[in-house]
Amino acid sequence: MTCHHWGMTNPAQYTSPSPGGSPWQLPQLRHRVAVPLVTVLLTATIGRLLVLSPQVTDGETALLEGLSQHRNALLDTLATAVQFALSNGAVVLVVAALIGWLAVVRRRPLDATGFGILALSGWAAVGLVKVLVNRPRPTFLTGDPLAPVTGSLSFPSSHTGAAVAIVMALTLVASSSRARRRTATWGTVAVVLVAAARVYSGAHFPLDVLAAVPVAFVGVMVGATVANTVVPALAFGFSWQQAGVTQRVLPAAGATAAREDTARTADAARETARGADERRPAHPAAGSVPYGVTAHDDRRSDRAA
Repeated sequence: MTCHHWGMTNPAQYTSPSPGGSPWQLPQLRHRVAVPLVTVLLTATIGRLLVLSPQVTDGETALLEGLSQHRNALLDTLATAVQFALSNGAVVLVVAALIGWLAVVRRRPLDATGFGILALSGWAAVGLVKVLVNRPRPTFLTGDPLAPVTGSLSFPSSHTGAAVAIVMALTLVASSSRARRRTATWGTVAVVLVAAARVYSGAHFPLDVLAAVPVAFVGVMVGATVANTVVPALAFGFSWQQAGVTQRVLPAAGATAAREDTARTADAARETARGADERRPAHPAAGSVPYGVTAHDDRRSDRAA
């Protein structure tokens, strides 16, 4: 997968911690610690300022009360469906079902594991900020919320954050560019509908649903960093197979050592042969008379005299 937007990069394959290495990698942030940390702290700070700013809360409450005066049966049904479809228990079931679908039906165990890590990381990040901010749910002066809500914390919206996390996770593990574009397009529509439903039902202030988007985003990207470490190692350890992903197997240590010994022996033999060549006397030049022959001829001439 390749992605250069939003400051994301694909890590090199050799960063895989598995003994054999793996080409399975997800896009991840260049600044894998700084960006998530700053985003979470900044969002939490804004949330705390909202808690301490009753004027802003009063304005958002007035908007919710106005919406409560213009409800209809169809929108009420849709908002109620979102309320229960992305409740805490339902999110766990949805993520588990998608993991099973990817692993069993699509036969993509690496993508299934990566999806689970991404989705749960994004959702958990929203829950963390919600605890840090501790903003109460909307309190209506006129009218009532559409349906009872669980929990007393409002900022950011867990339903919206869960939708963002699931859509992003599915997009990042999509098997092709076309599938990624399709998932991102329809997923964005789904996120907007979930956010609108939470405001329409009176369960969240408008700023609650907006804050869920960046928090879930950085949570998913932290999950991508974790997945790039964990998934290849699990794939190597459990011998997972997935189409388009080939596990590189390094040679055994014994075979490597044997090849190194053979190479050293060959180098030593070449050095010995080179030394012998250097010590061997040079051959006489062509056409010259050897010294021994000349001396022998001189002695024969003396005896004749």
